[in-house]
Amino acid sequence: MSENDGYLKEGWTVYLDDPYREYYKIVKREPFDYETGEEDTAVFSTVAFGAESGFRNIDQLDPDKDPLHLFQVRWGVQDTRAKYYIKIPAGQNRYGVDEDKEIGFINADRSPFYDPNPLYEFFLMHDWVPAFNCKNTGPVTITPKLWFRGMKYNIERISDQRAAASGVHRKIVFGGLTNTP
Repeated sequence: MSENDGYLKEGWTVYLDDPYREYYKIVKREPFDYETGEEDTAVFSTVAFGAESGFRNIDQLDPDKDPLHLFQVRWGVQDTRAKYYIKIPAGQNRYGVDEDKEIGFINADRSPFYDPNPLYEFFLMHDWVPAFNCKNTGPVTITPKLWFRGMKYNIERISDQRAAASGVHRKIVFGGLTNTP
């Protein structure tokens, strides 16, 4: 990962928005990669043409609570004939899918499998497990494949919240697009 890769840096201060509403320091970071279909019990089974997988939780993306971790996640889609819909946390629609399901999707053109688009990254804390639904728009049966690349951060609550608020920090918004400076 390069210095200007868009990930948070060790020593930075972050403000975790709702539901936390507190300042934390990035103590340590380490990269991670995870690909669906590589686990002992598959997240997705095959999806026929015109069918959907139904929303499936990606439990491997549930950060630890003790010690507290923060995940910054980018995701890519393998099959160009599939549309993916996301809920973060699992019960909350994102990218407009609660209003019009046909506009709130990500596909391989928008975020390729091995080169996930940072415009669609999201942050996760403990119990903010994302769920994905695959709609197969292609002429053949597929097994949905997602690849997640990101950074796992060890974070510590800053005891002097007032001083942290007056300093330089980055605001973290959960469950939505994070393309902010």
